[in-house]
Amino acid sequence: MNRVVLLLAILAIVLAGNGLAIAQTEENTSPSEAPSQSPTAAEDDRSTLPCGVSLFREEQQQLVQFGYPTPVSQRVRDCEELGYVNPYPAPATVGSDGFVYPYDPIEGQYLYLDPTTGRYYVLDPATGNVSTYDPASGTYLQP
Repeated sequence: MNRVVLLLAILAIVLAGNGLAIAQTEENTSPSEAPSQSPTAAEDDRSTLPCGVSLFREEQQQLVQFGYPTPVSQRVRDCEELGYVNPYPAPATVGSDGFVYPYDPIEGQYLYLDPTTGRYYVLDPATGNVSTYDPASGTYLQP
């Protein structure tokens, strides 16, 4: 119960701080005073992203683009070690066969693509069973 209250308090502080920052930046500025649209070095430095849902969501979006690990994965792991709860599934898990199965947020499954055969190996994290899927035929193969 105390953990839930603490998490809600932290969330309220973070959201209140974001609202304050938005309110401060929405003051009237002339075009000459407007900040440039190009990313700054601080924006490129992913280590400065705050721990929170937006960071975890960013990792899920980047999983589609880059696979695992993403550019923000290390920061997400650091936040998890600090006690922040990731509301999304783990970005990757290791199967009993020793392969790393990255989470595919579009498919909602842990998949490993074998580049030599072109087949997907789908891990069921609840049972640890691995199924083989052949995208060419659109069928699951029997073990």
